[in-house]
Amino acid sequence: MGYKSTRRTFIASSGLLTAGLAGCIGTAKENNGSPQTQQDSGSFQIQQDGPAPVDLGTACDFSILAKSGISSVPNSDVAGDIGVSPIASTAITGFDLTLDATGVYSTSTQVGGRVYAADYSEPTPSRLTTAVSDMETAFTDAYGRVPPDFTELGGGNIGGETLTPGVYNWSTDVLIDDDITIDGGPDDTWIFQVAGDLTAASGVTVNLEGGAQAENIVWVVAGGAGVEIGTDADFAGVVLAQTGINVLTNATVNGCLYAQTDVNLQMATVTGCDCDLVDLQVDSACEDEEGEITVTNPNDVSVMVTITGPDAYEETMEVPAGGSATWENLADGTYSLETDNIAIGLDITTLDISCDSGIPDVVTTPATEVNGSTATLNGELTDLGDSTEVDVFFEWRELGADEWIATEPQTLDAPGDFDAEIAGLEPGNTYEFRAVGVADGERVEGATLRIIKTVPGVPEVITSPATEVNGSTATLNGELIDLGDFDTVDVFFEWRELGADEWITTEPQTLDAPGDFDAEIAGLEPGNTYEFRAVAVTDDTRDEGAILSFTKDEPGAPIVETQMATEINGSTATLNGELLDLGDFDTVDVFFEWRELGADEWIATEPQTLDAPGVFSAEIEGLEPGNTYEFRAVVVANGTREEGTIVEFTKAEAGVPSVETRPATEINGSTATLNGELIDLGDFDTVDVFFEWRELGADEWIATEPQTLDAPGVFSAEIEGLEPGNTYEFRAVMMANDERFLGATLSFTKLAPDDLKVKTKPATEVNGSTATLNGKLLKLRNAEEASVYFLYRVKGTKVWMFTDEAILTEPGPFSATATDLETGTTYEFQAVAQKGDTVVYGDILEFTKEPKPDLVHWQVDFGEGKNVPNPPTYWPDDGFAALGTNEGVEENPSFGRTEKPGQLGDVTIQDYAFQFDDDDEPTEVSITFTVDEGGESRFLHLAVFILPGPYDPDEVDQQELFDETSDEYRGGDTGTLTLSLPTA
Repeated sequence: MGYKSTRRTFIASSGLLTAGLAGCIGTAKENNGSPQTQQDSGSFQIQQDGPAPVDLGTACDFSILAKSGISSVPNSDVAGDIGVSPIASTAITGFDLTLDATGVYSTSTQVGGRVYAADYSEPTPSRLTTAVSDMETAFTDAYGRVPPDFTELGGGNIGGETLTPGVYNWSTDVLIDDDITIDGGPDDTWIFQVAGDLTAASGVTVNLEGGAQAENIVWVVAGGAGVEIGTDADFAGVVLAQTGINVLTNATVNGCLYAQTDVNLQMATVTGCDCDLVDLQVDSACEDEEGEITVTNPNDVSVMVTITGPDAYEETMEVPAGGSATWENLADGTYSLETDNIAIGLDITTLDISCDSGIPDVVTTPATEVNGSTATLNGELTDLGDSTEVDVFFEWRELGADEWIATEPQTLDAPGDFDAEIAGLEPGNTYEFRAVGVADGERVEGATLRIIKTVPGVPEVITSPATEVNGSTATLNGELIDLGDFDTVDVFFEWRELGADEWITTEPQTLDAPGDFDAEIAGLEPGNTYEFRAVAVTDDTRDEGAILSFTKDEPGAPIVETQMATEINGSTATLNGELLDLGDFDTVDVFFEWRELGADEWIATEPQTLDAPGVFSAEIEGLEPGNTYEFRAVVVANGTREEGTIVEFTKAEAGVPSVETRPATEINGSTATLNGELIDLGDFDTVDVFFEWRELGADEWIATEPQTLDAPGVFSAEIEGLEPGNTYEFRAVMMANDERFLGATLSFTKLAPDDLKVKTKPATEVNGSTATLNGKLLKLRNAEEASVYFLYRVKGTKVWMFTDEAILTEPGPFSATATDLETGTTYEFQAVAQKGDTVVYGDILEFTKEPKPDLVHWQVDFGEGKNVPNPPTYWPDDGFAALGTNEGVEENPSFGRTEKPGQLGDVTIQDYAFQFDDDDEPTEVSITFTVDEGGESRFLHLAVFILPGPYDPDEVDQQELFDETSDEYRGGDTGTLTLSLPTA
């Protein structure tokens, strides 16, 4: 960051910023700008969908606001103002800043507004402190909005989605890998709560439709890596990040960026937010040795500004909306500015004007080299006035002290820079200083700037969302991002019920490396909301993560489902059910109740205790042929009883064939598939099965072609010629020796194309024995709701399995979990939507449960020599070694050997790194090193060996060379060697 001085003939003094209520919540207006009112009422209403807006407060004055820095790879283009606090202006890099002589702000050709930092003159530090506090408050507010309207949409991948107003919540990372559309009105609000990181892939576009406004779209991101907006992406909204934001080459952000760490731009564009009220900007100049003050008003309302000055000067002028006003012919002296609007302030409230060309001019520029207990103060003598020499020096003091300390004066006979080193600074304290020039009895002062002496290497911690909110307990989560300059850090959580005054502290944990940590809390009450934050403390240094919240729901009851009876043979049958959810209980008892249809008393099977959702069954006996029975699944836990639906089955007469009609499927276009099952052939060796069907109300049945079966099993037939909007009925039929047996008569409706439509989307999270099946309800008309679920089966088999169903009241995405998957097996699945007797199906897609690769152990060796020893030798010529597997790095480099003298002699290892794939499995290793000047020429190699198992020094001769690379290096050379690691 470089500073350019400009000739300015006034000197700012400290003043107080008029408190502003600038934010993104304003008055609704008609097209003519007048407030919209109702008859006989002074109130107005806005038709708004989604949650209440998120108030950014004074943070909305800034297009970019960050706590630890803003960088640019030139040239970026930012409309509006940017600011950093509590970090100093040295953390704003790549912008080529020019500090205004007031010391209140800087300018840059890459920033359309002004640049503010915590070490600038008042009122900037106070203004930034308020803005950062408002930014953090907005983060906590937005992230804590409950309940969400949508959860886990797309499994975290929302590319291609159309997003309506509401609160969206993900417990994972969120990826936008295709264009998305945000569709709603100009007063609607969207809040996207992301527990992980947010990534917008290269080239994607966030489209706004229906009048949606970027300042009403809030992305609140809690992940440790933060936000990345990819190359050439076109993004929209307000980003509130708990950590950092990276905007890559040629990307555009239609909105504002607020980071609790840093914001990094790479030739990027940020348009800023359309805030309702922002502070006025103040400038001054000299014309013919008389002063001028100009006030610019970017708001859409006019503001009255009063300026007072020497000799009882006072003048009030109107600064029109979107315009400016200038006070002219001002004498030298100190002037104060104020507005008549409590909601609109000024970025400079007090300034000195000096337009006498005979007086020297001196400018204060930001301090540098703020290290240890010292700092370098900087200034510039820009004009000697009528003097031939000027004595220049600095005055400095701790903020709040009465007395100034002066540095040794330096005599200058020409304009130029000057500096002085000061000592005795205390970490954590803030200091102020100013440049001073004295000549011929005249004294001039530059602006008063600040020195922020930070505590060395402060630890950094972030708060992560709570998990396992069960019973009266919850698990609080956090991550230690950086230990700073400390060897160990104590971490813990503070929590309380929302609205309480006192925080409750968990037991501290001592960490010696960055990483996740958690703590369980107890005593939570159902229906209450709690807030918490992660804290890191060491040597009286304290860092806090963002405040997050969670709500303890009312106790969840277990859920059980009754499924069809199977194996109805002889006098026995198997009853089946599924425990869908344990609720808030650790274990539940499940069983069945059954009876002959019409009986009064239920018979209970033996209870089974389950500690996880899953299927269960029980065999019953004593059934009589020809009788019908009913049964239901039951779950009991701590006095809570839940029942599944009642299901019936009939025990067929001995030796009598039995056939069942099953629901129609694949009701697409003008066709449908009719389904049935041959339950029992009775005493026949073979039977013919087919279907009879007709439009509801017709007299004649239409028969499908018969199929001959010699064993029980499912069968189906496709029919065609169906008309949209019509309802059809059908039944399974079995014929044997001229005897005819019928299944139940079922029906289905062939909907018009625009009534009900569902789409199958690719499976995700194919992990362990489960996978997430995804679909989207595209159309839902003429009904209040539809049931959606999935059918899945092993590819090539006939029996479909059902997932849990969900109820949707409007089109949108849905998902369900397929369980009990086998590795190495390919499955097919399709989304299903149903309303009443009408069922529609999406396309059949596939996924494969890949088998887990065998574990491969490897060792990395960096050493001297062109030809790598095989099997390897590690002493005494190697300087680096590491162990790992295709699942992770088991032992960090390099067993301590890089520090030992005599190994590789004059070769210094600078760095090493491992690359990982999306599953956090290592794929590549690289090492960077330097040969000392004058070092001898030699070959250096990097090699990877496959081990027969976990590392054993007695099995070195059994290691096999996997890959190697080498090159020749001379004294002064720096090199990098890279190799791939075995992955299977």
